[in-house]
Amino acid sequence: MARLTSYWLLPFGLVSELGGAVALFTGEDSVRAVGGYVVAHALSCVVFTLALLVLMPQRYRKQRWRPAVFLFSLQFAIPLVGSLGVFVGILLALYLPRSNRELPWQQVPIPELPFRPTDMGSQVVYTEGGLRQVLREASDPGKRLKALLASRQMEGREGVDILREALKDPVDDVRLLAYSMLEQKEKALVQEAERLQSQVTEAADPKSLERMNRRLAQTWWETAYLGLAQGSLRQYYLEKSRDLLVKLVATYDEPSDWQLLGRVELALGRPEEARDAFEVAIDNGARQEHILPYLAEIAFLAKDYQRVRFYLARCAHGHNHPAITPLLEAWL
Repeated sequence: MARLTSYWLLPFGLVSELGGAVALFTGEDSVRAVGGYVVAHALSCVVFTLALLVLMPQRYRKQRWRPAVFLFSLQFAIPLVGSLGVFVGILLALYLPRSNRELPWQQVPIPELPFRPTDMGSQVVYTEGGLRQVLREASDPGKRLKALLASRQMEGREGVDILREALKDPVDDVRLLAYSMLEQKEKALVQEAERLQSQVTEAADPKSLERMNRRLAQTWWETAYLGLAQGSLRQYYLEKSRDLLVKLVATYDEPSDWQLLGRVELALGRPEEARDAFEVAIDNGARQEHILPYLAEIAFLAKDYQRVRFYLARCAHGHNHPAITPLLEAWL
């Protein structure tokens, strides 16, 4: 009954709003025209407020005064179209069906515990020892191929040593993949060296020339150090790196160049020259904990075991690489 009564109120409110608007625009006395419109507008707002309260959900009808004051104020603040606009807008918001939003997640049930333990033999262990064990003991060639592909995540000589070990695999596919990966690594370094050599011949700026020569020496050293070159080719790369480093230290006297020169001399089998280069690097400000293990190696080659312990004892006081820790535990 109340909903039906509210429908009869709507034409009355609409007539009041239109009548006030007509009086406002056609009246000769502006003061009376404005006053008449304000009264008619207020009456229209009251009518639409009563109609809206009846049509709104139950939770709003229980709070009589607060929704009524809010609706009346909102309509009264917007002349002419306020009552009709608020009425239509609220009804559309309340009674039109809501659009279903797509949830950005999907609810899934909690998984049960596995009914049997996971077969760890089918999992590739991504460590140097784990990859070596797979290459040596796995009977399935597919697992050995996965181990080779996993070695791409390893940097330095460890990954190259694993690839060289795979060259002895009895399966052709494993050997060919290992050879291809080794060739790609070597090709990348050789192309980098060729690019640097071409830039060195064209460089005019002394700073650029110094930087390129240093990077070229490091590239030759890295090719030999990683084990990508063997035999006489390795000897050639080491000598090329040594010649560049000798020119650099004679001109710029950088501790990093002296340190790398010491490593190259040690790889060439010249421990005395390597020790001199390492000592100059320390004198020029190089960090001792990076050089003392090499001095200990030189002392070991000379069978001076007392000096080996001396260098390693000094090494133990600094921040060492984890690879040095077993060496310190064995000697000290």
